[in-house]
Amino acid sequence: MIDWLRRFAVRSYRIGRFVGYFIYELIASNVIVAWEIITPRSGLSPVIIAMPLRSRTKGERTLFVGVVTLTPGTLSLDLRDEPATLYIHGMHASDVGRFRRRLHYLEDLLLAAWRPVGSAQQVGPAVPGAAAPTAAGPSGESGGLPPRPETPAASDGKPTDRDSEEGGR
Repeated sequence: MIDWLRRFAVRSYRIGRFVGYFIYELIASNVIVAWEIITPRSGLSPVIIAMPLRSRTKGERTLFVGVVTLTPGTLSLDLRDEPATLYIHGMHASDVGRFRRRLHYLEDLLLAAWRPVGSAQQVGPAVPGAAAPTAAGPSGESGGLPPRPETPAASDGKPTDRDSEEGGR
């Protein structure tokens, strides 16, 4: 009985964390798009990126494509199966690295909420060679939850050469 309660608490926390972050992103994106419409200057920094996915099933991929497309200012363009890659258009991606980290974080939260607690299919690192997620859940276990994305303290708003080489064109 205790194990069931622990799994329920961890799963509820994961779902709440995903929903909360998605609502935050949805509101922030709507404000940015609305501001773009009502102001005379253009703050557009369009980019198309190729994002490698850790989603293992078609259901996980379809759900992530829907979440990306629902967020104003982003659009899923193409989904490839081998290797699992999603091509995404972003309207306001002056910092391509930050844009990519935000999308990986959203996928991490989605997978942590979607997958059963304690399954062998835990969320892995966002980028090959990156460290596995370590954020602790309500019970102190990591449970596959990702850390918050990095937010650069100061950025000149220009993508780096490395970001351009990775598909940020």
